Amino acid sequence: MKKKRKIKRKFKIVLVILITILIIFSINKNKENHNTNIEKVNDYKYILVNKKNKLRSDFKPDNLIEVKECSLGNFYLEEETANAYEKMCLDSINEGLNISITSAYRSYNEQKELYNTYLKLYGESYVDKYVAVAGHSEHQTGLAIDLESLECDIFRNSKEYLWIKENAHNYGFIIRYQKGKEKITGYGSEEWHIRYVGNKAAKYIYENNITYEEYYDLFIK
Repeated sequence: MKKKRKIKRKFKIVLVILITILIIFSINKNKENHNTNIEKVNDYKYILVNKKNKLRSDFKPDNLIEVKECSLGNFYLEEETANAYEKMCLDSINEGLNISITSAYRSYNEQKELYNTYLKLYGESYVDKYVAVAGHSEHQTGLAIDLESLECDIFRNSKEYLWIKENAHNYGFIIRYQKGKEKITGYGSEEWHIRYVGNKAAKYIYENNITYEEYYDLFIK
């Protein structure tokens, strides 16, 4: 009797160990897939990159093109994003506005260098609020743009910003990091940082005053 009980006890212990190993393996596998394959979505413009979702260090969009309009430097964007931006740019010019790009696509290594530079200049609390760690930046997707007004030094005080705020969604863009949404996005408000998500998503996000994280959880996840 005692022998049978010992065998049963050993069997239970082995079973628990095997189940635990399987659970740990499954969790690690899911984490690995979450970190390396997030760029594989049905429609590229819906990719979610933030503090929890990381791109591979070698990831680069295969359809980057140089932006010709409303750009004073050699800036590149994913092709659909570039075309939408140039259309928005030309319409803004017709409204008497003067916007330009300060940053567009950035590689993993460029983001790493930028992060380290700001870390040295402003410290950890600043970069945690405003600068993404390499691999976690939307700029690596080629879908994100930082804007400036050529008429006003502070973008949030410019007429260009007011127009972008009210019209960007008509071209498929959202203001990615909104004031009051810091707990959701993980970053402080950045009025100058816009992100291409396509007209349908941009319209919904604008009309419902939500973040892209919230839209992603509702319709894409």
